[in-house]
Amino acid sequence: MQRKHIFVLTVIVGLVLAACGGSSSGAEPGDVTFDVELIEIKGATDGIAAPDVDPTSLSAGYRYTPPGEYDADNLDKWQVSTYLFSPAAMSVIEGDDVTLRLFGVNGDAHEVWVEAPDGTLAVPAVTINRGREVVLTFTAEQAGHYRLKCGNHAPTMEGDILSI
Repeated sequence: MQRKHIFVLTVIVGLVLAACGGSSSGAEPGDVTFDVELIEIKGATDGIAAPDVDPTSLSAGYRYTPPGEYDADNLDKWQVSTYLFSPAAMSVIEGDDVTLRLFGVNGDAHEVWVEAPDGTLAVPAVTINRGREVVLTFTAEQAGHYRLKCGNHAPTMEGDILSI
């Protein structure tokens, strides 16, 4: 009877070790590519009162066109907008070779870089202009959160690449 328990325990441990493989995620590192758009989301209304606080004072990523400036014919109409990466959340396996194909949809210029989990630069800053694609590559050498950042529209325009 005890032999049977040892055998079953050995099989279970073997299956667990096989499932875990060489990395904590159970998968081997490889090549990963993400298509990321740099976009602006806008909303206009004349159905509610304009905000009491200018949204641009809250974040460099916010834009605001107050009543009277947005539509000279409709003094109640106003607009807000913000910039963001889409997608803004991605995941990779530690050791993956990561390719980010970034396309500027909105905004004349974005200064973009990638910070590693330890705060060092995984990718130095580059400028991405509207209608242009820029390809950034790095190896996810550390576990943790890599931050995709735009210096022109921080802190609202930030992406997270989780390396496990």
